[in-house]
Amino acid sequence: MITIANTTKDAARELTNKFDLKFSMETLNELAAMLQSDRFRHRTFILSQGELSNRLYFIAKGLIRIYRPIKDQDDSIQEIEHEGGIIFLHQSLISHQASDFNIQTLEPTITYGLNYDELKQAATQSPEMSQLICAILEQTIEKQDRHHALLDLPPKQRYLEFLDQDPEVMRRTPLKYIASYLRMAPETLSRVRNALNR
Repeated sequence: MITIANTTKDAARELTNKFDLKFSMETLNELAAMLQSDRFRHRTFILSQGELSNRLYFIAKGLIRIYRPIKDQDDSIQEIEHEGGIIFLHQSLISHQASDFNIQTLEPTITYGLNYDELKQAATQSPEMSQLICAILEQTIEKQDRHHALLDLPPKQRYLEFLDQDPEVMRRTPLKYIASYLRMAPETLSRVRNALNR
């Protein structure tokens, strides 16, 4: 497991590179000053259901899931991200309402948090910051669309497509969480994997 950013300056550079954005040194330094580094242990809640979300998290190291706890059922996992990913609760972030979801680490994790209101304020003064917001939101919509399309496939194809999309998540995430993300019973996922491994 690697760490892709050791300082806020590294994280700012990685963020802009992720979206092929060309920031001036002044704007890059401004972005770095807005980022806040946090370290979390394995299975730590970054945000809990019922809390208000106002931050985006760029993952420098580790693995994180977003899920909704459902009474008397397995958790409903909406997203799993690792190094280089950006994770946030967009509905809570935009609506300023308490979230129905939890954000939890699945490994020891380092993130660089970015206050969304600060980022929006900076975007009113900087076209580069505005481009960053647009790029993050566009990627989020694309990820959701890919996930919805995935769920329309038969179980075997669903598994293979996800394995192709992100083998790193598949390798590092417990099977019960993968099954939840792919909306299939853990037994179904085990059967699919066993059949493919024969």
